[in-house]
Amino acid sequence: MFFHNQSARLHPHRRPARILLPAGGGLALLLLALAGCLSPPAEPGDGALHRHNWWNYYARGLEALRQERVAEAADAFRRCLGLLDGARFGNDRDRWRARTYGLHFVEGYFPNRELGVCLYEQRDDAGAIRHLGRSLEQAPSGRAKHYLNLARARQLSGRSLPPPRLRLDPDETAAARPTRDRALTVLGVAEGEGYIRRLAIGHAPEFIELAVPALPFSRRVSLAEGTNRIEITAVDLCGRGVTRHIVRVADWQPPRVLVRTLRARGSRWVLEGVCRDPHGVASVLLDGVSVLPDGTLPATDVPLRVEVVPADGALLTVTDAAGNLLTFPLAEGAPAAMAPDRPFRDAAARLAFAAAAPGWAPFLAETRTGWRGQRVAGTVPAGVVPAGAAHPGADGGGEADRLRPSLVLRGCQPLVRVFAGEFFIDGVAADGGGLVRVTVNGENLLAPADEGVLRAYFARRLALDPGTNRFEIAATDRQGNRTAQQVTVVRMLPEHLDARYRLTVGVPPLIPAEAGTAGVRVKRRMEAELTREPVRFRLLERDEGWDYVLREQGLSLSDLADPAAALRIGKLLPAELLLMGTLFIEPKGVTVFLRAVETENGEIVFTSDVYSPDAADGLDEAVAGLVLKVGQGFPLVSGQVWKRQGSQFVLNVGRADGTTEKSRFLVFDAGSAAEPDAVRLCKAGGRPVQLRIERLQQTTSTASAQPSGAEALVKEGCHVYSR
Repeated sequence: MFFHNQSARLHPHRRPARILLPAGGGLALLLLALAGCLSPPAEPGDGALHRHNWWNYYARGLEALRQERVAEAADAFRRCLGLLDGARFGNDRDRWRARTYGLHFVEGYFPNRELGVCLYEQRDDAGAIRHLGRSLEQAPSGRAKHYLNLARARQLSGRSLPPPRLRLDPDETAAARPTRDRALTVLGVAEGEGYIRRLAIGHAPEFIELAVPALPFSRRVSLAEGTNRIEITAVDLCGRGVTRHIVRVADWQPPRVLVRTLRARGSRWVLEGVCRDPHGVASVLLDGVSVLPDGTLPATDVPLRVEVVPADGALLTVTDAAGNLLTFPLAEGAPAAMAPDRPFRDAAARLAFAAAAPGWAPFLAETRTGWRGQRVAGTVPAGVVPAGAAHPGADGGGEADRLRPSLVLRGCQPLVRVFAGEFFIDGVAADGGGLVRVTVNGENLLAPADEGVLRAYFARRLALDPGTNRFEIAATDRQGNRTAQQVTVVRMLPEHLDARYRLTVGVPPLIPAEAGTAGVRVKRRMEAELTREPVRFRLLERDEGWDYVLREQGLSLSDLADPAAALRIGKLLPAELLLMGTLFIEPKGVTVFLRAVETENGEIVFTSDVYSPDAADGLDEAVAGLVLKVGQGFPLVSGQVWKRQGSQFVLNVGRADGTTEKSRFLVFDAGSAAEPDAVRLCKAGGRPVQLRIERLQQTTSTASAQPSGAEALVKEGCHVYSR
């Protein structure tokens, strides 16, 4: 156990110094100074107890427990607590920092916890549970949670208890369900009389320190295209488990409509083809009315025959089982002077017919420069052959088809900037001689059986990487003629998610210096977890920078035990928070205790710890859990400025939303409903405007604006995002 003052044990043989005491009130001042400045002398290392203070018994109990003299250790802790005579006075409260006298402290004083550990080793589970529970009420620690789990597990081992239960919301069966989402929220409760100790969702374990009778859970699980089998497993303290599965078939792509023939019949057009979707077509509607007989759906390949009056501007909508939509209007306006039973042999007639064919409506076409109502540059619309017409690949003179397919993308500019993680593109490719390929970045959307179709209506949901994404959409006909369009989509990061505006943190070396390689290992693991995506904090200096910072401020490692050291470090390091760690080498295992300290005022704003019973194998996992707890202590919250009250602002988020007394919010302009992520950061004098919480309620909070003069930039309706 690490002591802030290693000389906090008394020496009985040291002769007291002779001090000349001033008269009057000066005596009291001198005694106060001595109490705060003199360190108690250390005891000799002969194994005997020379002073009878509670901290002396605590140190003796820890040493006895390390040497596995459990009964002796238990009695020493009882004397600390005042349960046995011996100490001059007892101290029955567990603390992370306990004052001995004056300005001297013991770091990590847990007599209730350590007595509970001793009672567990002596197989007194009821007594162990009582003292460990008391310790958790006074000062929660990972070591107390670990041994409370062990004591409860042994106490429950002889009982006949039912296995744990998993309740999912909504209730799920093992049957597969289609979905168009890219992620699934798994929500529910694990419960059992044997206390839930382990929970894994999709083979990813939850971080659980203390087993509980009921454990609510919520996790967002990313899906892969196709069948996803998500396993949820809960295990209690006795090793009994339960497993349930959620099966989702992720289908992100809308159906396709392939037109094999398009014939004119009087004032109507007859469109014949097929609707395809690998996971099943759910509905085919023409102006909201189903065009398929009952019992046809669902099916992966659905024959389609539609008669329409072009002047009516009919709308065809195809939906798959997952809910993806393909919607396109049939052409407006019938071709003039069309003889349904006479083939179109001249190019002009074919062109006139094609211009009025499905997919060539003016509002569907778009040039590379964005003009509407024009053909895409470099493309020629495909011909459409009435009933009995000759193949359009020749013009009567026997020449080969040199016309390239038409390719129209709806509402798509050559360069697009978005904030979303995917981009929707839809269009139509057509060729009177027949299509053999319609590709998006090389992926052919036509099956072998579809080669030769006159027209292909398609839509794709394209996943985007951050930054620039380039896509090529191309159509190729039977003669090898090819038309291609390029679309560049830039995925931008919303400004409020930019890591530049996260809270800046630094991780100083852990204390005490005797921690050695274990302290270095913990520090590096913390830094690795802090930089793991998605990042919650902006991490500053690493090892090489800390040597300089400590040297310039004249600080040693032992000085880092005092949170006031953060004030001096903040003069050189532009970190808003320091994650100051202490390593406790326990009689069995290791505890890592962490304090988040503001460099502005030295105030401790968050504390937590983790315990690893095995420093060799379990320490890295424990430290990862510690960083997770730190992130949970600074939750990401978004809201709006509700109203202004004088120089302060009322926000529509409060304690129930995760806001804390130390939350800081960035302020963004109100933006627009069409682009909620395209909001701009408010700045005053080049510095981001932020709101600091002054008063916290359950559903609202009151904050002040920084820096000076920023109040004029904060308006009602402005968005706020926690840093």
